[in-house]
Amino acid sequence: MAKSNGKLASVEQSRLDKRVNLAQWRAQRLKELDLPSGLHVKVRDVSLTDLALTGRIPNTLMDIIMQANGDEAKTQEVVSQNAAEFGKMLDALTKACLVEPAIGDVPDGDHILLEELPAEDKLFLFNHLNREAEQMRSFREGESEPVVVA
Repeated sequence: MAKSNGKLASVEQSRLDKRVNLAQWRAQRLKELDLPSGLHVKVRDVSLTDLALTGRIPNTLMDIIMQANGDEAKTQEVVSQNAAEFGKMLDALTKACLVEPAIGDVPDGDHILLEELPAEDKLFLFNHLNREAEQMRSFREGESEPVVVA
């Protein structure tokens, strides 16, 4: 009987370890930020690709983003020419990443309306979610330069 209790304890410990692992994985994806409007939020990392693959960002919007290719001036030009589409993408990103307060249908102590967030906050979230791509920009800018032979 002691062997049986040992196996049960081992199975239970394995289940607990899996839950802890999942909780740690989820926690590492969450960040606390202060938005430009002053609202303190908790966000999860999401990518444009994740949203596009799940159908929450139409391919036409992805094409618009790809046109900009990380070039700030080009991004501003593309956004100004496609402001409504870019706004839809910002809304999709905001809905997907905002954990606390959650986006709701009725504003209350736990929920905020998407319309309550100013565009500046949504752009801030967009830039936060694209921070890794921004870090790679300086590396990519040197791609066209020839490699120096030692």
